[in-house]
Amino acid sequence: MKIKRILFYVISVLVCFLLQTSVFNFLKLAGVMPNILLILTVTIAFIRGRKAIVIGFVCGLLIDIFSGNVLGQNAFVYLMFGYVNGWFHTYFYEDDILLPIGLLTANSLAYSFVIFFFFFAMRGRLQFFSYLFKVMIPEAVYTGIVALLIYKILLEVDIRIRDGEKRSMF
Repeated sequence: MKIKRILFYVISVLVCFLLQTSVFNFLKLAGVMPNILLILTVTIAFIRGRKAIVIGFVCGLLIDIFSGNVLGQNAFVYLMFGYVNGWFHTYFYEDDILLPIGLLTANSLAYSFVIFFFFFAMRGRLQFFSYLFKVMIPEAVYTGIVALLIYKILLEVDIRIRDGEKRSMF
């Protein structure tokens, strides 16, 4: 893997983490904020395939480290989202925006279901419909809207890096 691509991944993870924990913390709508790190993980999985498990693991690990929860829970969840969405790499076309945005919204909803099951239901908090209508659906919609912008930026940068790799022999 080229140094530009590795640098792109490191900067992307750090920028998305900072966006999620600082900027979008102040831009909450209906009490929810978009999951920027999930957008990053799923987008890289669409573009690069199952190589996104490393990005997913690092994103989840950052959340685990800075949230103070048990280390590894979010890392495993994000890793699995990177792996599963890597399967859609074969159906990925750069011109098609509907598949990635639709799957990003569905992934946000699936992520909320996983979080509800493992972090709430397993602890006896069973207000599913309240969580569904107050958190899951608004977060999925907000993530889908923000994903339009972030997806396009990540795709454009990846295309430029890929074109640079094709032109250079080293």
